[in-house]
Amino acid sequence: MISIKINLYCVLLLVALMGAPALGTTMQISWTGVVKAGFSTTFTCSSSCFPKCIYSWSFRGRTVNGSSLTWTPDGLDDTVTLQCIVFSPDTETSTSTTTIIQIRNPMSVRNNPPETLPSLNQSFNLLCYDAVSGDPQGPARLVWYKDGKKMTLGENVHLLQNNLTLRFDSLKLSDAGFYQCGSDLPTLQTNVFSSVYQLSFDPWNVSVSGPDVVFEGRPSEFTCLTSCTLNVDCAVRWTFRGGFPVGTYFSVHSNKLKWTPSIPGTFQNFTCVAENVAAGRSAEATKMTEVKGIPLSGSQPVQLNGLLELLLFMGIWSVLYL
Repeated sequence: MISIKINLYCVLLLVALMGAPALGTTMQISWTGVVKAGFSTTFTCSSSCFPKCIYSWSFRGRTVNGSSLTWTPDGLDDTVTLQCIVFSPDTETSTSTTTIIQIRNPMSVRNNPPETLPSLNQSFNLLCYDAVSGDPQGPARLVWYKDGKKMTLGENVHLLQNNLTLRFDSLKLSDAGFYQCGSDLPTLQTNVFSSVYQLSFDPWNVSVSGPDVVFEGRPSEFTCLTSCTLNVDCAVRWTFRGGFPVGTYFSVHSNKLKWTPSIPGTFQNFTCVAENVAAGRSAEATKMTEVKGIPLSGSQPVQLNGLLELLLFMGIWSVLYL
């Protein structure tokens, strides 16, 4: 009787393990190091599914079979959603797991020298910075793009240093736009593109809106207003020259700053900096606000004045009766 129970237990255990996908398969996507544009990364999908399970990958509208995926990012995406699917022919069930891959792009376009800014009718250089890759043969046939299209060079525009430098003899209004450099990776059979550089002649306008006077213990809000498009043309950061804001509450979210001051009789400076590090552009604005104590309510001065008048009146009558 004991032998029958043990055999039955073993059969049930084997069936349960073979049917694992139906009961919930554990899955994991793993890789090593930082995922970089122009460099190959191998992703591995592992799971508790067995035996003879079929693996596939889904990303960027593509499907690739196998439990391992070797992929070279092209630099056009900051993040990519990577999905692994495992299918069990025995149970005809499938399970998937998804992860979001952060991609670092070392390749960028920068003004050269860094301290120069684009000015009309002046010469200007753009440099394809860090145009290296994980290809054993190195990058080949570097190409420049403007507004997403391959550039056509003219009398005013030249390529220098093996195409690494894009040279403008004299900038024109028509030269404004979004620039990228891209290179072909022969061994990896892919192209890699730099991050986007915006060439613009318009100065950025920055201002800080908010109250000139704030009160102790009362919430206040300040906003950084910019003519550049946040998180596209520029990013915003706050600095506090003269001291960090002291209070019972303080928070910063992008171009919004919230503060509840706690020390009356002081002044606070809020400086908003809008910048594009890759383009070497920045602009800033500063607002100074005064912190005052909590004011008396409108009825309190009236009540105090009325009380003084009553005391004065009673004093006068007491003198008269004496």
